[in-house]
Amino acid sequence: MSNAKFIRPKDVEEIFSIKTSTLSKQRQGKYGLPYTVVGRKRNEQRGGVILYNVDEINDYLHRKGKPTLY
Repeated sequence: MSNAKFIRPKDVEEIFSIKTSTLSKQRQGKYGLPYTVVGRKRNEQRGGVILYNVDEINDYLHRKGKPTLY
């Protein structure tokens, strides 16, 4: 069982100061922070809950040379 901590886009904005609109554009453009969608039916483009893994956010920001806050 994994101990990964997942947070929603609004929490990413509060903790890491990355706007939810930026996160949305990154998802649509298929670049940026890695994310997971929970509750979406296979082969569907809409629905589900978008979650970001805190460890993956920290790794991504570290690779980009940005300070991490969490």
